[in-house]
Amino acid sequence: MPPTDFSLSTTQRILIGCFALLVLGAVFLFQQVDFLSWLVSKEDHPNSHFAAMRLVRVLINDVSMLLLLMAWFNSRSVIKLAFAIQLIDLFILLPLYLGFKLYSEGNSEISSPLLSQFHRLIVNPTLMILLIPAVYFQRLMKQK
Repeated sequence: MPPTDFSLSTTQRILIGCFALLVLGAVFLFQQVDFLSWLVSKEDHPNSHFAAMRLVRVLINDVSMLLLLMAWFNSRSVIKLAFAIQLIDLFILLPLYLGFKLYSEGNSEISSPLLSQFHRLIVNPTLMILLIPAVYFQRLMKQK
């Protein structure tokens, strides 16, 4: 039977957690900086550029949250669940968001209230953050 926990020391967990928080903070602080323009031609379609920026941000946020959850819970089952949520976010929710956003509003940074909340749920690590109290609630229910 495979181990249910990672074999990380407390120091390793703290370092991984701090690194994940630093990356999440950097993504938040530099969210208006267009790093992709340094790598990609300015001649690309603006919608493609908008979608690529959101994809990169989702990937960085979700991987950082996976690291944070790994450091926090030290549990393979939590990471498997978080990874499944990340795949749903990446392959279902993000394309839906991009489709609605680009079709209805274009690539502007300002969104309608509905799309703004959808953006927060998908592009920011909100889904992964919601997993933390869910895991605690599940553990609390198991103890009872």
